[in-house]
Amino acid sequence: MKSYTDDIKRRSELLARILNGEALSKADAADILGVSEITINRYIHSLRENGIKIYSKKNKLVVEELPAQFTLVSIAADYLPLKLNSDVFHKQIKAYSQKDKKEFFTKLILIAKAVDEGLVINLTYKRFYDNKVVEYELHPIRLTNNELNWILQAVKKGEDEIKSFYLTRIQKLKLKDKKFSKLALPKAKKEYLEIELKFDIRVREEILDKIWFDSFELEENEGYVILRTKQRITNKLASWCISWWDAIEIVKPLELKLYINEMIDDFRSKNS
Repeated sequence: MKSYTDDIKRRSELLARILNGEALSKADAADILGVSEITINRYIHSLRENGIKIYSKKNKLVVEELPAQFTLVSIAADYLPLKLNSDVFHKQIKAYSQKDKKEFFTKLILIAKAVDEGLVINLTYKRFYDNKVVEYELHPIRLTNNELNWILQAVKKGEDEIKSFYLTRIQKLKLKDKKFSKLALPKAKKEYLEIELKFDIRVREEILDKIWFDSFELEENEGYVILRTKQRITNKLASWCISWWDAIEIVKPLELKLYINEMIDDFRSKNS
């Protein structure tokens, strides 16, 4: 039985592989995607209808020029929710496309495929802490969006710790044919602490009417509002607390207070 969603996924993957520099004939593409050459011809025709100049030349599929950015954003926005079974907002892909104009599409599509199907990835990556370009073989775990940044969470070959790789820092990637066992991978560490925050009455309406965390409780008292949640202490949480200025008091934990004070001290030391 024909699946429209499978067509969307395969057609997107075909385009991503070609844009990623893979030398594929129609027969190669049919074998990789598990369809007939007739179906590949149909995918090519569909892509052309979307303004993508894709042709078969000397028995190799080529895209003559980089497709329009809005076209690739639209295709990626259709593909990712189907492949990852999650909600993806068009604006998040569009924002990323502004930063990584030439490669955002191939990275999103091929990494999502690797995550979903448990495929090993070879990666050329520019590290943050020393800007050194290094090669990794990764077992991808998940593709996430942190506000507007796309992040691959994966385990390096020979290690057992999940690490994060920003897609904007990936210089080259290649999917390998071999798969790995998802069941053998470690779970991400979740060190959640009880958070209790006291907000001044001045910000009452904003605190009560907005969703701040995936799970939290509010208690309204005379003159203040208490917010309780369980979260990991991160830069994002600390910065959010600081953004309330004098309208917030951290009731607990002490670790969050110390973390914020250390952050402020470090900032002052660099900007005094």
